[in-house]
Amino acid sequence: MGQVSSKLRRGVGQYFHWCPACEEMHPLPDSWHFDGNLGSPTFSPSFKHEGCQVILDATGEWTGEWRRDERGRVLPFICHYHLTAGMLQYCDDCTHIFAGKTVSLPDLPERMRDGES
Repeated sequence: MGQVSSKLRRGVGQYFHWCPACEEMHPLPDSWHFDGNLGSPTFSPSFKHEGCQVILDATGEWTGEWRRDERGRVLPFICHYHLTAGMLQYCDDCTHIFAGKTVSLPDLPERMRDGES
C-alpha cells in the first residue's frame, strides 16, 4: 500500500483515508465512483462501517469486552459518511461525536505516510 497524496493511500483494489471520527484508516473500493482528485477526492456511494462498541482500558487498548445497554445487549458502532470534494459529511446515524457534522478530510497521520521529510 503506497501513499498517493497527503490524504490517500493506495492498496490492492482500493484507496484508504484517515477517519478522524474512528481514528483509523477506512477503505474505499475501486468499484465505487472516484473523481480522480487525489487532493480533494469525491467517492460515491456513501461509506458505512458497522461493528460493535468496544471498551478500552486507560492505555487505549481493547479490554476484550463490548459496551452493552442496560439489558446486556451489545451496542452497535456505526460510521456512515459521504466523501465529497475532500469533505467528510457524517450522517445522522453515526454513533460517534461527528454524527451530523461535516469536516475536511484530514492529512494522513505521520505514521501512515511514506517517508515524507
